[in-house]
Amino acid sequence: MLKDSQNLSAILRGLNTKKTKKLEELPTDYVIAKFFELGFYPKHNRFNDTYQCSCPICKEGKSFGKKKRCFYIPENNLIYCHNCGWSSNPLKWIMRVSGMNYDEICREISDDSYDLLDVMSINESVKVKKSPSLPDDCINLFDSIQLEYYKDNNIVQTALDYLKSRRLDTAINKPSAFYISLNDFNHKNRLVIPFLDTSGKFIHYQTRKVVKWDEKPNYLSKINSDKSIFGIERVDPSLDDVFIFEGPLDACFVRNGVAVAGINEGYHKFTTIQLEQLEELKFFNKIWVLDNQWIDETARKKSIVLLEQDECVFIWPEKYKQFKDFNELCIDKKIDQVPIDFIKKNSQCGPSAIVKFKLLFNKI
Repeated sequence: MLKDSQNLSAILRGLNTKKTKKLEELPTDYVIAKFFELGFYPKHNRFNDTYQCSCPICKEGKSFGKKKRCFYIPENNLIYCHNCGWSSNPLKWIMRVSGMNYDEICREISDDSYDLLDVMSINESVKVKKSPSLPDDCINLFDSIQLEYYKDNNIVQTALDYLKSRRLDTAINKPSAFYISLNDFNHKNRLVIPFLDTSGKFIHYQTRKVVKWDEKPNYLSKINSDKSIFGIERVDPSLDDVFIFEGPLDACFVRNGVAVAGINEGYHKFTTIQLEQLEELKFFNKIWVLDNQWIDETARKKSIVLLEQDECVFIWPEKYKQFKDFNELCIDKKIDQVPIDFIKKNSQCGPSAIVKFKLLFNKI
């Protein structure tokens, strides 16, 4: 009877894979498949061809689900966790995490009973359609070189004035760029608000009316593009809270502010992409921040729906009842951010808050 190491060596020699010098060097595809199967929130870093996940060994403490500090580096045949310091070849890691022994791993490899693409498609943290391009001939309003070229263009200057007047050029959580399109058929002369994924790639965009003669709705979305969550690429995992707005411009004024581009009656109206992204945020404390309930009947109805779903909702203090939203508040107060503590202090959570909310707004 062969010893475990001899048995493993014999099986590996029979595979249609690159032969290895060390018994521990399992087929890369197999290691990737097991990494996606066993790791939490795994993803592939295409830039340097490495893989990372939340460590299934140490669970990364309070950062679990927020950070991914366990890495698989195929080039070095190494799996390493920057949190707990676990460092080993993939064979030992798979045995430790899965509980499988040598024979079981060898059998799984020889039977070809794993499917890399299937495992990755199930476990990939967020799947999106091919990233849409921006509207035609977009100008980056944060790019000084482009702005110098278009300094005499009235539409570009109007867009810049709009950003400045609404403090969007200095807001604490503004995106890396806003854009303006001068030629796009549907979005011409409108401010372009980019929606990126966590790797910084475009998923979606909205455009906002900035010129008076624009007869289209205030907001338009990319045609045939599913909505995603605005600002998710800027979420700071070192913070405990995420603040979910309806409109992307309001989310620019709060650290860890994100936006879903509109809330209907509950989660069932969100896109598949948004639901997956919300799942990625489940280890944060989520607080929903809607328009001012004192002056917006729709915001009151949506607040009740969220509270009934055991969610936390920011309730506007009566002393600020004159402001429609956070953007108006920041413009009036000449500030670039709303403190997180202010939001948390004025938030209520779950069914127990419903009666209090209805009493406050005379709804019972």
